[in-house]
Amino acid sequence: MTSAGTTPDVADRRTDGTPASSSVIELTPASIHAPLRPVDSIRPLKILLITPKGKKEEDTSQKALFSMAVGVLVSITPAQHQIELADELFGDVINYDGDYDLVGITTRSLNVNRAYEIADTFRARGTTVVLGGVHVSFNYDEALAHGDCVVSGEAENLWATLLQDLADGKLQRRYESKNFPPVNDVPMIDYERIFLSSKRGKVDSRKSIPIYITRGCPFTCSFCVTPNFTGRLYRMQTPEAIHEQIATAKRVWFRETRYGKRPWFMFTDENLGVNKQRMWDVMEVLAECNIRFSSFISLKFLDDPKTVELLVKAGCAMALVGFESINQETLKAYNKGRINTAADYSRIIADCRKAGLPIQCNFLVNPAIDTYEDMKATMEFVVENALVMPIYSILTPYPGTQLYIDYKAQGLVVDEDWDKYTAHNLVVRCDRYDPYDYQVKYMEHFLGMFTWRANIRRVRMNNNKLITTVTSLLFRRNLQDQLENCKHGTRRPLAQNNLPPPPVVVSSEPTETVVEAH
Repeated sequence: MTSAGTTPDVADRRTDGTPASSSVIELTPASIHAPLRPVDSIRPLKILLITPKGKKEEDTSQKALFSMAVGVLVSITPAQHQIELADELFGDVINYDGDYDLVGITTRSLNVNRAYEIADTFRARGTTVVLGGVHVSFNYDEALAHGDCVVSGEAENLWATLLQDLADGKLQRRYESKNFPPVNDVPMIDYERIFLSSKRGKVDSRKSIPIYITRGCPFTCSFCVTPNFTGRLYRMQTPEAIHEQIATAKRVWFRETRYGKRPWFMFTDENLGVNKQRMWDVMEVLAECNIRFSSFISLKFLDDPKTVELLVKAGCAMALVGFESINQETLKAYNKGRINTAADYSRIIADCRKAGLPIQCNFLVNPAIDTYEDMKATMEFVVENALVMPIYSILTPYPGTQLYIDYKAQGLVVDEDWDKYTAHNLVVRCDRYDPYDYQVKYMEHFLGMFTWRANIRRVRMNNNKLITTVTSLLFRRNLQDQLENCKHGTRRPLAQNNLPPPPVVVSSEPTETVVEAH
């Protein structure tokens, strides 16, 4: 599977690096380019779209109101079709007895085993099941054992064809985004239709409304699936579309309460800022919308005072940044050496805090690189800089990433129980340490970021005392539970402990020019 901006040599391989199986039924050129009939000539379909909950997926009060993958499908489905949504993250009960023409299930590695269970149950009752999402896009042979059809890649350019084929009784086994015209635009989300299709009600300012206004990312971080899924072609909605989309979402989903008069939006964009001027234009639009929001933002933009000022004026209450490591050599191994400069981290954090913009940082721990001393140094960095809600994850090579392709080829992936792909479980080879001990040490250092002393310092140094206090206490309690579960896990023997530490795979950094879509 591929999408705009990706290279065929990577995209046409399965996750183990081998060519795609010839047993998969491919779309023929004729069917790919066959013109669609008028929408109203296709018989109405009854569709159920499901977001599964992974068996080890944590409960959180900060979950999005709906999956953006499902939101896109709802928004691009012709009006005559009836849609129902079931989201297990909110405890929705799936109706296996419904007379659905189609059940669509979106997948990530974390929830794919549960998705397969749901799919198998529906298929046993004779219901047609379509599987889509990041995981099955790169594991389509695996997915075809559980679904009547698998969608690989972005769905905007193929969904109408799939529905027409289903109505005509000609559903293909697989639809690949790369076989259709490229997705050059970012579709608007139909918040009203999603609201009517879901079981959610209006929310106050404590719950985030998901939104995205861009697609793709030109960077090639080896642990990120974006380059091979949505592609490196960066696309952005027009200012008018952004304004209209937010206005609709506010009207449909938000209600004022004593907790606040402004809604909270969570931008799910892979990278909100690539072009500085266009980002500034977006911030001016958001400033008119009277909202609060959080977003993933590249570190280089936070090192620019004007950009930070515009973010704060626009209502940005939290910038989410992938720091990954405080070691510059490690950043190079992840293809982030040109994006992040570890020596600047503390200064940028302090400057943003002074300007009124707190930063939430993501860090990775890699058994091929990081020692227990490195874990301690990361923990001390987080505490010293009083970071709000830091995220600390074990390096996990998700299918579709360059990291997975490289690690799989070198035999470094030792566990493919997808339920364990939570970013808190060790699924790669660990030769320098006992794998059990390494995972426990990781969790101990993560919890160490939320000691009472660390939490007091965090609250004192950040502006929003209430949110910082509540989130710090919730993180502490959750991590205490996870540490206990980790300690009661199964001790695995040292894997090939007669070998030196596994090599650090360093993928080449991009040299070609990345074109931004306008």
